[in-house]
This record gives sequence, C-alpha cells and structure tokens, in this order.
Amino acid sequence: MIEINEALGQIHKTLGEFCNLNDMQFRFDKQTMLSSALPVEQKENIYYMYMDGEAGTAIIEYDSGENKIKLLGSSDKNAAPEDCKQLSMWLLEPSVHDEKDVRSIANDFVETMESTFATAKTKDISQVKLPKAVSKNQAKSGVASYDAQTLCNRFVMLYPEYKDALKQNLLDYDELLAVDFAEKYIAPKMVEVLDGGDTKEQKKFFMMLNDVYEDGLNEVQDLIAVVIMSRMDNKPAYLEIADQYMSDYMKPTIHHINKLMEGSAGEKYRAKMKNPPAYKPPKKKSHGLMAKLMGGDQQGLNRQ
Repeated sequence: MIEINEALGQIHKTLGEFCNLNDMQFRFDKQTMLSSALPVEQKENIYYMYMDGEAGTAIIEYDSGENKIKLLGSSDKNAAPEDCKQLSMWLLEPSVHDEKDVRSIANDFVETMESTFATAKTKDISQVKLPKAVSKNQAKSGVASYDAQTLCNRFVMLYPEYKDALKQNLLDYDELLAVDFAEKYIAPKMVEVLDGGDTKEQKKFFMMLNDVYEDGLNEVQDLIAVVIMSRMDNKPAYLEIADQYMSDYMKPTIHHINKLMEGSAGEKYRAKMKNPPAYKPPKKKSHGLMAKLMGGDQQGLNRQ
C-alpha cells in the first residue's frame, strides 16, 4: 500500500536524476501545482507531471479513476498531454501496490526516456583522468591487491601511446572494460614484443605482467593468463622467453592455459572470447574464466 503523493514523489526523484543528466526541467506553475516540492498538476482525478527539454516534452499522467499511470511524449517543446503519444503504461493501484512496484515503474519510464529524450554528451578525451591504481606498497603489504585498472595503467606507463585508447575505453563504457582493452591492445603488443622486441623490452613487459599477477585479484589473473598470455599459442619460442621472467607460481597456469588454447582444441575458447555476450557489470564475485578452463579452483586464485 502506498499513498499516491508518495508514489509520485518517488517517480519524481528517479526521473529527476535522468533530467539532470539530459538537460530537462520539470515544468512548474505555482497556480496549478500541488506544491513546490512536487511539481504535479491535478485536474479532477488526473495527475500530471511535465518535463521539458531540447528533445521535446515528457509527461507522466496518472488516472486515479482507472488506476493507470502513463508516460507520454512529444518531440515538441512545452507540449500538452493531448499533443503527446503514449510511450509506456502501467497499472498503479495505491491500495495494492507498494514502493517496490513504484520503483519498477519509475525505472521503466527512465529506460523508455533514454531512447527518446537522452541527449548525446560531447566526449572530450582530454578531460578523462585514469582512475587511481593500486600501489606497489599497498599490494606488497597486503592492504590491497592489484586489479584490472592497475594492469591497464601499468601497461600505458610502459607504452604511453596507448593512453588515449585506455581513456576511450573508459568513455565508451562509462567504466573500464578491461577484457576489451586487453584483447585489443595488451595481447597484440605482447606478440609484437616477443617477435621483435629486444631483451630489455621483453624483460620490462613480462616482469610487469608477472608482478601484477603475483599480487593480483582473480579478475586480473584471468586477464593475464587467458586473454593476454594465451595469445602465445603454446609456441616454444614464445614460452622460452616468457619463462625467463615468470615466477614458479605463475608458470604452471600459463603453460596449462597455452596448451588449452593451442590449435583446433582451443578454437571453441577463442570463439567465446571473440564473441562474448553483451557486457553487464557482475553482480557477485566468481572464480572467473581461468578457473573454469582449468576445471576447478587453483590454489592461490581465490585471493580477494
């Protein structure tokens, strides 16, 4: 059970966040609105909430007689309800529904408005700052473990020419999608270093991977072993170079993953990596792709 003003207030708050990000404002008329805190207009048994912006007008219409709440929209500015088309509709009966139901309605309205009223923001890569990485002191003291952001930051410290690519990744996904960056840039660079790098460069590159792996979270160990170092395709010449810098802790996993990825036997894994499902932020921690490939947990891989 929920009061109608409380329900509209909750919807107003959720939609307000969208409006702030997309240059829309709530229309407010002191003569007709219920209060300054809640910009809702009531005409007999129908309540209206108006939002205006460059992309047009969005209106919430709640009919207390039919217990229906609608999202209306028009590409025209300052449009009236009769000038709009229906974009979404839900049943809302205050005596039956609760805050959870209202939250679902509000979230649906936001998702619907995203496709109609969201304004494209100019993305200026020069304004992007890389998130702070875990320091070596933090990792070695056990205060924190290296994460995927640390790996990517370390990589662009070695190769500054990839810094803008990392910033673009952050812009494109509104957060770091490390698998995408590692697949596109770190793994190919590793092969390049193996093929044509001098001993000094090879040592710097693989010591960086070794260091992050040693004190890294599961996710960063997965990135290094599965996405990056599996690209060696179990070639003896490549592994011989890498073996010079990998720790005893790291070597068994890297050799095992490379055998899995070698030749036709690894094609199914390659296919999965090249065609991943649509990205969604993880809801909970798991043992990761590496543990699955190895058929279970490996000692030392569950450190969080």
